[in-house]
Amino acid sequence: MKFKIAMAAVAVALAVAACGGGGGGSGFAFLPPGQNGGDPGGPGDPGGPGDPGTPARKDAKVTGRVTNALDGAGIAQVKVTAGGVSTTTADDGSYALEGITNGASVLLGYEKSGFAPQSRATAALAAAEASTVINIPMLPVAFSDTFNPGAARDLAVPGSTAMVRLPANALRRADGSTPTGQVTGRLTPIAPATNVNLMPGNYLAATSGEPAAMESFGALDASFVDADGAPLQLAQGVSATVRIAPSSRSAALPPTVPLFFYNTATGLWVEEGSASLQGTAPNQYYEGTVTHFTTWNADQIYNTVRVNGCVQNAAGQRVAGAVVASEGKSYSGVGSAVTDAEGNFSVPAKRSSAAFVVASKNAELSNAVNVDLGEQDQSIEGCLTLTSAAVSIKLTWGETPRDLDAHTLGANLGEHIYYVSQGSLATAPFVNLDVDDTSSFGPEYTTFAKLARNRTYRFFVHRYSGDFGSGQTGSPARVELNNRGAQAVYAPPAGETSSTRYWHVFDLRTDDSCNATIVPIQKFLTEEPPPLNTDANAQYCN
Repeated sequence: MKFKIAMAAVAVALAVAACGGGGGGSGFAFLPPGQNGGDPGGPGDPGGPGDPGTPARKDAKVTGRVTNALDGAGIAQVKVTAGGVSTTTADDGSYALEGITNGASVLLGYEKSGFAPQSRATAALAAAEASTVINIPMLPVAFSDTFNPGAARDLAVPGSTAMVRLPANALRRADGSTPTGQVTGRLTPIAPATNVNLMPGNYLAATSGEPAAMESFGALDASFVDADGAPLQLAQGVSATVRIAPSSRSAALPPTVPLFFYNTATGLWVEEGSASLQGTAPNQYYEGTVTHFTTWNADQIYNTVRVNGCVQNAAGQRVAGAVVASEGKSYSGVGSAVTDAEGNFSVPAKRSSAAFVVASKNAELSNAVNVDLGEQDQSIEGCLTLTSAAVSIKLTWGETPRDLDAHTLGANLGEHIYYVSQGSLATAPFVNLDVDDTSSFGPEYTTFAKLARNRTYRFFVHRYSGDFGSGQTGSPARVELNNRGAQAVYAPPAGETSSTRYWHVFDLRTDDSCNATIVPIQKFLTEEPPPLNTDANAQYCN
């Protein structure tokens, strides 16, 4: 059994806050349209708080990049919308959406033919001239089937337990008429355990009160069109059977879970029906019946506790308006909050779980902190610090191999940041492995506080565990690099074998001003790559 001896070096002391843990309510800063004041909900918005008749501001901005979730490549010509404003992504998947109506919640949609639709809400655009960065992965449609709708049809995704069982004559056009000719069904399984960001929305369920936080055990996007491309739905009174392939960071799958569908107008998941766990591992599935097609999610609402803390910049000054995210390590779900005027935050997470929290503001990123949560709210000792380098690396993977390790070779000869020597953000190497994981999925999270001039950093992944299975390639492993607001995503290249346990992902080269250029390497090796820096005299930029 692996024992990572350096874990104690980065353990963060947690103090129990005076107040007790919350209930099922989320406490999220995001207020979906139509809920608790709705979107935009900012001062002066028609129908919202503020002086009636005052024009709503429309100077908010979102930038980011849309990538293929399978290989990390940028996706061109994705339509990005927020309210009545839209744009399309460039050839590299980047976009800038300007003129957005400012609000306490802004819902963005992402659409392109051949991909499952995406959606995300942000609470960072309420202030005048506010801006934020949202990077989005999109899944290519996994399976398409063209068939005669007059006969019953089973649509099964190859290599997955996901499927839709459709009765004969079940589909109708929007006007209620029966389609003529062939129809096409498109199915895409969503595996949140490998990447929580694959799921549309913000893991929030509609309730009679505030939106509630939820965790996912797998989802399926299903849509049908006629020969002219017009969308089809189930006829009134007709139901279909769906099977959802399980995907969870939890140690156990519940035997029965509620089914939720995604409401693209509100950004919330709506409970409708339930699904039961069937089959035998590894070929299990959640099966239930549905009355319409959209993205269906096998979820459950959970009780939350709050992680309290503060965000500061590299000079130690508190930062208002930073977005703080919690992500489950022992569950598939996220939470978010925005810091107040004093830089304080209170972000929800699942009670009695393991998670981590990280902050960002525009292109700036903070270190990540592990939290082991119990029945009460907890406070992080010390503030999350936005780094001047604004570089971070996140490694995630699937259930197997059980243990992958992130490695960074630093600016000085002999600097090797990994689980044995996790680095430091306060002194050289100014690189730290903030979050380490030994039991499937990850994440492993590396933060750069400063960069050195004219140096080459190397990043690679080591398959520590002996269980090759389908390797890093089939896991699939994924490396997300954020470099001062620009995102690059890397999937394993071709050429992996049981003996090539090292994946050299990229080098990061700096110039005189410490600007970083990424050089993709994308090679599997039998030995770890050698360092390039030959002395210990690195000069750092502030």
